[in-house]
Amino acid sequence: MHRDILKLILKSLIIEAFIIFTYIFLINNYIGNVDNTINADGIGYYDYLPSIFIHNDLIRKDIPIQEDSSAYNRINALGVYVDYEGYKVNKYPSGTALLQLPFFIFTYLTTDLKDADKDGYQRPFQKTVFHAALFYLFLSIIFLRKTLEQFEIKKYSIVFAQVLLVLATSVTSYANFDAGFSHVYSLFAITAFLYFVKSYFNHRDHNQFLLACLFLGLILLLRQINVLIILFIPFLAGSVSNLKEGIIRLFKYPEKLIIGIFIVFGMFFIQALLWYLQAGSFIIYSYPGESFDFTNPEFFNILFSYRKGLFVYTPILFMGFIAVLWLGYKGKYYLTFTWLSFFVLLTYILSSWWAWFYGNSYGLRAYIDYYAIFFIPLALMLDRIVLPIRWAVISLSFLTIPLNIIQTYQHNVYILHWFEMDSYKYWTVFLKTEDRFKGLVWKRKYDYAQYETIKEFSIGDISTAKGEANQIFKINSSEIPGFENVCMIQVLIDNDFQETNDSKIVMSIDRSETYYNYYWHNIYLIHYLETTFGESQTGLFNYEITPNSDGKAKTISLKMSIGNRDNSLKNVRIKFLTSK
Repeated sequence: MHRDILKLILKSLIIEAFIIFTYIFLINNYIGNVDNTINADGIGYYDYLPSIFIHNDLIRKDIPIQEDSSAYNRINALGVYVDYEGYKVNKYPSGTALLQLPFFIFTYLTTDLKDADKDGYQRPFQKTVFHAALFYLFLSIIFLRKTLEQFEIKKYSIVFAQVLLVLATSVTSYANFDAGFSHVYSLFAITAFLYFVKSYFNHRDHNQFLLACLFLGLILLLRQINVLIILFIPFLAGSVSNLKEGIIRLFKYPEKLIIGIFIVFGMFFIQALLWYLQAGSFIIYSYPGESFDFTNPEFFNILFSYRKGLFVYTPILFMGFIAVLWLGYKGKYYLTFTWLSFFVLLTYILSSWWAWFYGNSYGLRAYIDYYAIFFIPLALMLDRIVLPIRWAVISLSFLTIPLNIIQTYQHNVYILHWFEMDSYKYWTVFLKTEDRFKGLVWKRKYDYAQYETIKEFSIGDISTAKGEANQIFKINSSEIPGFENVCMIQVLIDNDFQETNDSKIVMSIDRSETYYNYYWHNIYLIHYLETTFGESQTGLFNYEITPNSDGKAKTISLKMSIGNRDNSLKNVRIKFLTSK
């Protein structure tokens, strides 16, 4: 009997399992693995676990930082604790750590590490956070299916929506490289909340209401701003009359309503208690110096900017937005109005955050938590449009999968800049994956008013045949007055910088009488690019060096390494600069 039930469960989950295994295959064979899944903000979300279970340093309300700063040295180094009335408080909410807890405990108990070395950040713990993110992503697409089934959407549309969620959105990055961040966990909690709310309005089952309250409490515990999801309830109700009847039914059974409220606040009390144990206060604003500016929302940028725009880096969501307009076209005015109202308010609030681009991230990560709301209208549209248009929508939607996978790869190998993209940079490296494009758009801009040229050499024209190396420049430091103060060597070259050119330029500084190397930098020629590929221009690159006054003679050399094509470098110049 139990075996039959297990088989039935496994059979019902085979689609979701296949999607996750496909995702893992892509990680292992294309996107790439990562050693540190607990990084940046992820450290703050996670650090409750090692603090409580390994270091026993969370409950420290009786040790003000002024009296014993050494108690905070380790966690201060992580940069995730903030000052609050003389105490150190974890800046980040605890919900992510709560969901990671079972995985953490298993790893802690089964990993053979010396106590002195088991600080909770070794490779086994990094991997367990990745496994936790995969698990909650798996649950997310299960709840997405269960939610879409309540809209009576056909199975093929549901499966396609699940595939798109995993492979055509920023989830691809945040369940892997940034698995320690809260977004995949919040996606799970919000998607489950949507399911139970929809189920309550469909069946008037108070147990579904109480489960919705449980997940609303978890949503608060994960990320307080995500309580905004309650404003999506009118859409889930399906109509004004159904919304009204569902609310009235709750008030007919006040004991259920009260229990639900207690569940929500009971879940959030976990965070309040942790705050109290850290700093003696149940309510703390842990983001000092960071806030919303509701008078200056970046509404356009957050959606369409090349820097981080939602629809630029996750275009499948724009298809979901189009699907909402299609609902209006088909006369589903209530669904269209309630969805757009929520989306506009959500976007207004998220775009009012002081850093609307939300840091060094792939795409607009603040929306990841709410991704399910985009796939409901998209699946509805796919289910109901005429066949020719349906295949056109499916084809366009499918194309967003390789686009997202390529850009996820680009972001994580420094082809896409983490936070300073613009239209020029975006199209310069669009769909480029070769090694020579790594770091290309990361090229630093300098304020040359802060530098002074102490020596300049004009080398003239240099030609190099395909497959050959060539010495471009070589000089002794004694020929450069004040070389010990040089902090940057600027090389300028006239060329058309074809994007297919894989030739490299090597800058080297060595001790003249020995093989001791002070500086060595090897970059692709195309990194000299200043305008666009294939356009004749003066390209340049600045080699930053550390001034050295050891009195030893040095040899500065510049070489062209072997490339796949002939090179004609014109008007080569080298400048030696010092800081003013």
